[in-house]
Amino acid sequence: MPLENFIQAVQTQLDKAQTAMTMKARNLNMPLTFAIKDISLDLRAHVDFSKSEIRIRPAGSSDAEASMFHLVFAAITRPMIEENSVAQAVEDPHDRNIDEIGGDSLTEENRRRLEWVGVRTVSQLRDIEAKGGGKNLQRVTGLPLDRLRAALAHASTPSIDHIAPVSSDDNNDPPLIRIRGHNLLGGGGQPRVTLAGQAMAIVSASDREMLLAPQAHQWQGEISISSPAGQTAATSFDLTPFSPSAKMEVKS
Repeated sequence: MPLENFIQAVQTQLDKAQTAMTMKARNLNMPLTFAIKDISLDLRAHVDFSKSEIRIRPAGSSDAEASMFHLVFAAITRPMIEENSVAQAVEDPHDRNIDEIGGDSLTEENRRRLEWVGVRTVSQLRDIEAKGGGKNLQRVTGLPLDRLRAALAHASTPSIDHIAPVSSDDNNDPPLIRIRGHNLLGGGGQPRVTLAGQAMAIVSASDREMLLAPQAHQWQGEISISSPAGQTAATSFDLTPFSPSAKMEVKS
């Protein structure tokens, strides 16, 4: 197993022990008879290195060829947790992870090397490139600069994740369709949305969401979003059960 999985498994079991002691003190009104501060663990295991990942295989009692890992799990306080969690707390929850970059611009090995230096999201990668840090990132990770730029270009391509009707309590409101995705504006400017080659009316648009006002025959088919830069995202959908004509048939 990966070494990090072993450490996470030990941590999870220690968390369960801590929770059990907390329940004993709070719910059963019983005093704590001991507390765990630090735990030292010696692990004898064989070590393999594959795809930039350390993997361990526990050794047998008579196996003299194994390596020795000395692990110390130290107690951590709430202020220490909060101090080291600030950077993660300010991350945009809607930001895309670098694992979501499709295509062949980044391999699994490339992504792991980026994670080593703390680059986990598309925004972090884009900020480094915008500040002229691409060459430094290339030197530290060993990734070619053109591969990093290709990954950013691919991450900037519009993508459609979800298409759904917009429900309204007012029957006088025109029926709308909501599209959610990424980079729907394609880097700026007003995109063009078409269905089977015919334009659709855009009510509002942002990088992550669009509201469209479809015509009566525009509730199914292949929809395409084209940015001013020429990037395109397309997908097929069928929302005919939610079209005004379908609702009128149900009422009649």
